[in-house]
Amino acid sequence: MASLVPDFLMASPEGSKPSDMVFSTCSELVYRMKKRLSSILPEYLPESLGGFPAPPTPSGFLKVTDSRTGNHYEIPIRRNAVEATQFKQIRARADSKAKTDKTEGGLRLLDPGYQNTAVASSEVTFVDGTEGSIHYRQYDISELVGTKQFEDVTYLLIWGKLPSPEEKEMFKKQLALAMHPPQMVSDVIHAFPSNTPIVTMMIAGLSAWTGSDPTVIPAYMGKNIYQGHLDLVDSQIIRLISALATVIAMSFCRMQEKPFTPADLNGSFIENTLRMMGFVEDETKKPNPKHVECLEKLWVLYADHELTNSTAAFLHVASTLADPFSCTIASLTAAYGPLHGGAIDTAFKVIQNVGKPENVPQLIDDVKAKKCRLFGYGHRIYKTVDPRSVIIRELLDELKDEDAAHKEFLATALEIDRIASEDQYFTSRHLKANADLYGSFVYMAL
Repeated sequence: MASLVPDFLMASPEGSKPSDMVFSTCSELVYRMKKRLSSILPEYLPESLGGFPAPPTPSGFLKVTDSRTGNHYEIPIRRNAVEATQFKQIRARADSKAKTDKTEGGLRLLDPGYQNTAVASSEVTFVDGTEGSIHYRQYDISELVGTKQFEDVTYLLIWGKLPSPEEKEMFKKQLALAMHPPQMVSDVIHAFPSNTPIVTMMIAGLSAWTGSDPTVIPAYMGKNIYQGHLDLVDSQIIRLISALATVIAMSFCRMQEKPFTPADLNGSFIENTLRMMGFVEDETKKPNPKHVECLEKLWVLYADHELTNSTAAFLHVASTLADPFSCTIASLTAAYGPLHGGAIDTAFKVIQNVGKPENVPQLIDDVKAKKCRLFGYGHRIYKTVDPRSVIIRELLDELKDEDAAHKEFLATALEIDRIASEDQYFTSRHLKANADLYGSFVYMAL
């Protein structure tokens, strides 16, 4: 695709698996952290210096007549949106007795849940829910999955372009070097029982990691240490991404009661994540290349998805100029809910409870009777097939011989999709399978 696809982004309570959720939001989060922390007055600085883009020329005007006063207003329309602050000029009659009419800010916009409110503009990612497509920068994800590695796509999302071979190699080395955790992180994670939920351990591990170097915490230092210091911001981006992978691996090893394996300085990000978890072949002592390839594809799919609930939580904390780790901990906590990152786990538990394909009709009847929800089906954005789910199905075909233990569960998921896709209750509501329905099976197969 030759053109950029700028868009206003909307917060929505959807997401991906907690264990990989960090990676699915991290690239967009650190990009926004860089924009947030590196500028002095972002509203007024040029974009090249970390500020926000200048408002585009209006494509039209919204003409408003306030029947309370008879006053007329023209509000500029840019990128199919109007600025909420433009409504501050619309005020009630001076003699109004209602207390709510006495606000200094004029007319307010009420939108519980951000159902139709854009809170940021971005050229990073564009999701077209009608067409069923996702663009990272100027690239459709179909151009990136299978052709680019996680390092390529992360670099693209953060710095706006695909890296040169030299830039990619340097980035890979920097990530590997940063994957060596402070002893405090290991101590904290091992203080938990092995049956502790992994996200709980991850949150504690990230807290310990950032606590190991309080000089990167603005409040501790008593000053605003990130604004105007791009080198520091970039170093913390790399530190954060590597810490996320390492904490995930350490938490997984704690759950499995197995030793943690240090990262290989010559390994890729995906290779090192698998290596740290202990997923290596006996002969080569390296991860299975097929598994690496599958995770490269999956994490490219999950690399970003516009302004999700967890990204919004990250930005809310970032607006106070907190450090990147604290912002990410807030994001991770938000993502743990069953309406966001927890949905993929919840979807699998539903499939487990159904047990067999022949039990699916009863589940569908219960959903239609509003006795339960069908996790993994339907999406706030997509009115057609989730493009990620199509590619995940292809990955499952590649791995179908490696997950014999869960074949019946996968058959159950396929039967849910088959029946629901032919049922008027779901088709009339434009409900189709999303990435959560099949996402867990890729991890199980690995």
